[in-house]
Amino acid sequence: MDDRTIDSIFAGSLESLPPVSSKIVRIFTSSTFTDTTMERNTLMAKCYPRIKDYCREKHGLEFQVVDMRWGVRDEATDDHMTTELCMREIQNCQRLSMGPNFIVFLELTSMGVDRALLDLWYKKDSNAVPPMSVLQPISSILINFNNKRVPKLQAEDQAVWWDTLNKMQKLLRKAAASLGASGKMDKECVHNYFMSVTEREVINGILDVKNTKNHCLAYVRYINNINLQNLKKASLFVDIINRSLDTESAKLLGDLRDVRLPNKIESSNMQKYTVEWIGREGLDIETHEEYLNHFISHFYKNIVKLVDRAMRKEDSSAQGQIVTEILQHLHACNNSVKVFYGREDNLEHIKRYMLGDSDKPLVLYGEGGCGKTSMLAKSASLVATECLLINGPSM
Repeated sequence: MDDRTIDSIFAGSLESLPPVSSKIVRIFTSSTFTDTTMERNTLMAKCYPRIKDYCREKHGLEFQVVDMRWGVRDEATDDHMTTELCMREIQNCQRLSMGPNFIVFLELTSMGVDRALLDLWYKKDSNAVPPMSVLQPISSILINFNNKRVPKLQAEDQAVWWDTLNKMQKLLRKAAASLGASGKMDKECVHNYFMSVTEREVINGILDVKNTKNHCLAYVRYINNINLQNLKKASLFVDIINRSLDTESAKLLGDLRDVRLPNKIESSNMQKYTVEWIGREGLDIETHEEYLNHFISHFYKNIVKLVDRAMRKEDSSAQGQIVTEILQHLHACNNSVKVFYGREDNLEHIKRYMLGDSDKPLVLYGEGGCGKTSMLAKSASLVATECLLINGPSM
C-alpha cells in the first residue's frame, strides 16, 4: 500500500478504498461428482482438518471449503440455477479468501433427440424483447422431481430428467454446430453449447484470473486401462455414448486439460497423476493408497504455502494494524452510504455546523433503529469531501 493511499485512509476518504484484509481462507473446489469422489472424501477426512488447524493456530484464520458437488439442493437444479450458484460462489471465494481461492480436480466431464422434446421443455415468451424460448422448471413437467416424501417417485423423475437433459444437449449441440458451419453463429457461441459446468468454473476460477500464482491450484488425474466392458463402473469416470467412449467429450477435456490450463497456471501450482484401473472397482482407497497419500500431502503443502505467502504480504507493523482497523470502519461506512437516501435537512444542518465556528459539540440522538449510524456514515463521507474541496488535496 503506497503512502498516498495510506494518507487517504487516515484522512477518512471513501474514494477508491483498497480491500480490507480478510480473516478467512475460502477455497472453491471444482470437479465432477462421481469421478473424484475418492479424492474428495479423502481430503475431507484426512486433509481439511489439518489445514483448518494450521490456519487457526499459525495465522488466526478460518478455513472454509466450498464444494458445490455436495449441497446443491434439488430446488436449485429444478430452476436451472446450479451454474449461476457455482459462478457466484467462485466470486465470493475470490473476494473473501486470504491466499488460495480456487482448486480444480480435472478428469473427464459429461458430454441423444427430436423437436417435440424441445417444444415440451421450452416455452415461448412473447413479452420478452426480443421474444425468446424459456426453459421450464423441471417440476412443472416432472412433478415428483422435488417430492422427498415419496423417494421412489422422486428417483424415477430425476432419472427421467437426466436422460432428457442428455437428449436436449445432443440436439442443441447438433443445431449449434450446424449454425457454426454455415457461418450463422461464431465459434465462441457454438462452444457455449458444448461447455460443461466444470469448464465454466475453470474459466471463472483460473483462465480469467490475473494472479493465479497466489490463488489457484490444479490437480489432473489420468487413468490407464479403463475397463469399458464394465459400463456401469466406467461411466462414473468417463463419458459413454452408445456403449463406447464419447470421443467428442474427451477432445474438449483434452484441450482444457492439456492446452488452455497449462498455458495459464504456473507449473508449480499444477500437479499431474497417472493411476491404473485395477479390478472391478477401478479406483478405491486401499489399492490406490500410495497415490492418495501423495495427493493429500501435496495438497496440504500447497494450500499452506499459498496461505503463508498471503500472510507475509500483510503489514504486521503497528501502523499496518491501525490502517487495517481504520479501513474496516471506512468499508462499514461506505456500505451504509451506498443505501442512504433523503434526510437533506439533517445533512444540511450538520454541514453548516462543520463549516461554522462553533466550539460546542453536535449531538445526534434518536430512538433505536431510526438511522443514526447511517446518518453519521453519510455525514462522514460528506465531511471528507467538503474538507478536500476547502483545503485542496494534500501533497
